[in-house]
Amino acid sequence: PSSLPRFKNIPHMSFDDAAREPDQTFSLNQDPRGELEYPTKIARFSNVYHLSIHFPKNFGAETTKIFYIGLKGEWTEAHRHEVTICNYEASANPADHKVEQITPQTHFIS
Repeated sequence: PSSLPRFKNIPHMSFDDAAREPDQTFSLNQDPRGELEYPTKIARFSNVYHLSIHFPKNFGAETTKIFYIGLKGEWTEAHRHEVTICNYEASANPADHKVEQITPQTHFIS
């Protein structure tokens, strides 16, 4: 391949989705021994749970053959939380805070 667009966090990506702007595209060099490494934009790929790689073109061959794809990085277990529905009060509602006994207090400043 001569070009390598990469897309992050699109779980059910199709070829129609490959027309969108990729998160990063590598312009690859011919590397028959597989020794070249390409640096990733760390800020864009710091929180990836799904990676899609597209090979749209090659260096003129009829077919594109991929023998190995190596990825570097640190793996962490995904912690996916469901949506929590919460209501926050802008100000307290006294009816929600029932107090059995109210004892008046006076504070003197001397």
